[in-house]
Order: sequence, then C-alpha cells, then structure tokens
Amino acid sequence: MKSNQELVAWAKSKLGLPYCYGTFGQIWTQDLLQTKTKQYPSHYGSARAAEYKRRIGKQVFDCVGLIKGFLWWDGKSVKYSAAQDVSADGMLGKCREKGEAAGIPELPGVLVFLDGHVGVYIGGGEVIEARGFAYGVVKTRLKDRPWKHWGKCPWIDYSPPAAAAKAAAPKPAAAKPAEVKAGSMVKFSGGYHYKSADAPQSAGGKRKAGQAKVTQLAKGKPHPYHIVPNGKTPTDAYGWVDTNTLTAI
Repeated sequence: MKSNQELVAWAKSKLGLPYCYGTFGQIWTQDLLQTKTKQYPSHYGSARAAEYKRRIGKQVFDCVGLIKGFLWWDGKSVKYSAAQDVSADGMLGKCREKGEAAGIPELPGVLVFLDGHVGVYIGGGEVIEARGFAYGVVKTRLKDRPWKHWGKCPWIDYSPPAAAAKAAAPKPAAAKPAEVKAGSMVKFSGGYHYKSADAPQSAGGKRKAGQAKVTQLAKGKPHPYHIVPNGKTPTDAYGWVDTNTLTAI
C-alpha cells in the first residue's frame, strides 16, 4: 500500500498541470478530448474547445483524479481500477476516519473535501488541488478555501515513516558472551600463565596469543582456568590463566 508521504510528493510533482474533467493522469490527446466531450458534454462546450486543444500532450487530472492517478500509477503509466473509481463525494464516503475541516489533524496526505470536490492536505496549512478548468493543479491555503471535511483515504497507509518507527523501537538486549567451562575451545589473548590457580602474580610466565582448550576450572581462584594449546593457531600457554584473557569460540 502506498503511503501518505508518497501522495504528498506526487501531488507536489503535478503542480501546474492542467485540469480536464473526468481524467486521472492520462496524457491528453485529440481522441481523449473527443471521448470526454461525448461522455461529459456540459464540461466540454465549444467555448473551451480551443483551450482544450492547447492542452494536448500534457498529463491532465480532475480533482479526485489527482488522488486516483496516484493510486493507479505503477511507475510507468496509470492503470485503471474499477474498485477505486469513485467521485469526490464517493471518496469521502469511503473514508473510515474523518471529521469536520476545523478539526483536521496535522497529518500530510489526509484529504480535504467540500461538496463535489477534494484536495490533498500537504501540511503547514497548505493544500494541493486540481481546482478546476481555469486553475489546473494549484497550491492553496487551507484557511482560504471553504473546506468542510477531512478524511483518510482508505487505500493509503498513514503509518509513521519506517525510519521513525525503527528509531522508536526498543533496542534488543546485547547477546551474553558464551560461558567458558571445562572442555570449551577458547581464544587466549596473550599474557601470563601460571603453574597453579593461586600462584602469585609475580610467578607468571608470558605466552603468545592463540587457540586453546580449557581442561580444568578452579572457581574463586586468581587464575581460574587451566588451558592447553589446541586448534589451527594454538597458543604456547600451558597452565592456569586469568578470566579476562579468554574468549569462547
């Protein structure tokens, strides 16, 4: 499902395009003009004929067609959908969440309605609408037009942006390090080994880093792990070592 942010971007990209009644983003042609003249004769009288001909070659919309064109755009062309082919008043009727215009939420992409007409609220008190034959697709101030209702289009997702949702999600707890026990394969980071688990620090001998195997544990002792060389890159330590020198592998 397309998002409200995408609808706003679509509407902004159509500013300045002409209005032709009964259209939803098609390229205006002589054949389409003839079809619409037969279909809606009251909107395509002879007084407007010259202007309609000047619009040939341009993408055209009517008010609700600006929204339907967005819904039906597949990235290359507009694909008609009978299930979503509603009038402006029909679009308001389809909105499951709606209210009076005075209580419009600050949510870009909600629709605004007056009798027989619809526009796209883009936030900041502004609306983009295919206003009519004399205007085309224009940006207007919400307060300057007699809007009566607002509504969420049922075919648009008004969820927060993915980035915001991700940022709000709790971070997963860090994985606990694997427990080192007798029989564990470990990586020795290098340092001292001792002849006994409780040998004094001064009695240690320094050894190189490498892989090893834990053979004994002496819990509570200063050097609680006994290791022996093991693995493809073994250490040369053979004795008791400190906890902070080992990592389970």
